[in-house]
Amino acid sequence: MSAVHPGAPPRPGRRFARQATVLTGTVRESRVPYPLQGAVAVIVPAYNTAPALPAVVRSLVHETAGVVAEVVVIDNASTDGTPDVVRLLMAEDPTIGAMVRVLQNPVNLGYGGSIKRGFAELMGTSPFVAVVHSDQQCDAAATLVDLAAAFALEPEPDVVLASRFRTGAQTDGYSLARRLANHFFNAFTRFLSGLRMSDAGTGIMLARSSALAQMPFDELTSGYQFHPQLNLIIYGDPDLVVAEVPLCWRDATVGVRFSLTGYALVLTRMLLAFAWHRRVRRRPIGEAVVAASRGAGA
Repeated sequence: MSAVHPGAPPRPGRRFARQATVLTGTVRESRVPYPLQGAVAVIVPAYNTAPALPAVVRSLVHETAGVVAEVVVIDNASTDGTPDVVRLLMAEDPTIGAMVRVLQNPVNLGYGGSIKRGFAELMGTSPFVAVVHSDQQCDAAATLVDLAAAFALEPEPDVVLASRFRTGAQTDGYSLARRLANHFFNAFTRFLSGLRMSDAGTGIMLARSSALAQMPFDELTSGYQFHPQLNLIIYGDPDLVVAEVPLCWRDATVGVRFSLTGYALVLTRMLLAFAWHRRVRRRPIGEAVVAASRGAGA
């Protein structure tokens, strides 16, 4: 596991972590540090995931070792009754009713648009904010507990990301085409940015709200390329301590289907624009990412 951002200096009062134990994906309640108990708000973006969402919500509420304070399902104008399914769960289970709420976008804001709304909604009220998907591409509870347990590392992370490509990750249920595309964009992103990251496109994360507040996330794309852009900012900030945990990942069986080719073309254009602003115009990483997003019309 990469316990600290490459090149980050030791922080005052913290021991510089030269090595850290890799988390395994096994839920161990005792490994979650006390400050995260009941302190994490989880954003669950949803679009037409009614069949899968109940299991995700139940696990986040009942199987996360007391970490979760609130689950916010952000429905992106679903047409399959997704919000009603969540409300039925809330009515049937008092614990879910007390810990879950639904925010409905009046129109489809895009995947990134939903995440941006969630960040803006929760940063001011929760010390820690997580993103977990609604389509069961991973075990939501086990993954969240692994993310939370990483905050026991020294120095304490500001952001923890779940990686599909670290040692210990499992992608047997992930299509070969998507795995190959991810490996390509991982290498392409590292080449253009000079940043060391094992999974440039991961969208499963847990961060301090104070760290999110320093990021221009509201100026990033509202599309599926939101996390690749945000990850550039996270790994490119020398003041952030970043950790990774291995992720067990599989293909979604429900939810929106998007064109892998279309996604790749847009992401390639954004990465090339980022490299232009970063290397030629010598802009800081955050400014280069935002400029690339604007140039792509996102």
